[in-house]
Amino acid sequence: MRTENHPAWLLPSGFEDILPARTEALEHCRRSLLDRYALWGYRQVTPPLVEHLESLLTGSAADLDLQTWKLLDQDSGRLVGLRSDMTPQMARIDAQTSASGEVRRLAYAGTVLRARPDLLGGSRAPFQVGAELFGVGGPEGDLEVLSLMVESLRACGVPHLLLDIGHVRIPQALADAAGLAAAQRSDLLRLVERKAWPDVRTWLNTHGSAQAVTADFDVLSRLQGDHNVLERARRQLGQHPAIVQALDDLDFVWKSLRSRYPDLDIQCDLAEIRGHQYHTGLLFSAYGPQRGEALARGGRYDEIGAAFGRRRPATGFSLDLKPLLRDLPESRNRQQIWAPAGTDPDLWKSIADERHKGHVVIQDFPTGAAPDVGQLLNRGFDARLEQSAEGWVSRPLQAR
Repeated sequence: MRTENHPAWLLPSGFEDILPARTEALEHCRRSLLDRYALWGYRQVTPPLVEHLESLLTGSAADLDLQTWKLLDQDSGRLVGLRSDMTPQMARIDAQTSASGEVRRLAYAGTVLRARPDLLGGSRAPFQVGAELFGVGGPEGDLEVLSLMVESLRACGVPHLLLDIGHVRIPQALADAAGLAAAQRSDLLRLVERKAWPDVRTWLNTHGSAQAVTADFDVLSRLQGDHNVLERARRQLGQHPAIVQALDDLDFVWKSLRSRYPDLDIQCDLAEIRGHQYHTGLLFSAYGPQRGEALARGGRYDEIGAAFGRRRPATGFSLDLKPLLRDLPESRNRQQIWAPAGTDPDLWKSIADERHKGHVVIQDFPTGAAPDVGQLLNRGFDARLEQSAEGWVSRPLQAR
């Protein structure tokens, strides 16, 4: 259907065609990342685009509800959803197929669909690539996943990274210390997630929280910066055992990453609880130069598998390939050869031989005079097949 204001060729907001150069770059990055993950022991799985809605939104994945497209399955009459994130699917696959106590490494790559974009003007069809580690509960698992995330972004051409890390148990421990009912605790953590610190203080005073609790949240609001923040947090909030354990985990990961990647910039925000209904431990985001939004995100989510009957330690990360390719210059690393029109068997054999070598060979059609050297150079060719006494040979093009 076509209207005057909405031509038939206009794509819905948040969707776009990916043209050849970017598609080739995307496929190259996808293959490179999956090959890298395989070298670390992460095996690729391909979950379905559609699942029953309750499976996609079970338990701690419920915060994906507003991002999920919902449809009625004409076969079963049940509601189904188009996946908006692959992590819940990974947890389901692990719960259904892993052995008890098994360490499981899974990787994935594919399009996810969002009912609304994450950013104004952002894509509603990210191409998500990621890795998930199941069965490792300590910070060593987070370190492996973080290391793989850093190497993924560097492999995609992001040389200078800023890593931001936090731990969801730190704000949660302060909320637990306030002795709140579950609904009130959720209200308070939502304010912390928004970093609405004046509203946090007002909320605590309104609900009669102890002065010490308010003071602890005031301290939390200032715990951002370099590695010294961990020591400040230990001095000022060390009376909470859960916070001390979280700080130990952060310190282990921080120092290990610094040893592995000396040029990696690391900072922390101990008040960060993005997705606190989903995550259960470390949180991390990676940023590139002149990028306001994170290029990759991840964290620990130990509770999600419980909804599938298998509560398993789990940590992982994901990234959207599309923004990573936005600033890449168009390039090609294969020689492009022009071949004349014709059905000569020897010509065809030469074309096949060049393609077998990995060269791009484009055979012309008999529509007119053969192009000259200048025309071939303008069309991006590097060489052409010419007939000689020895048969058809590839000769480099040289400008005259």
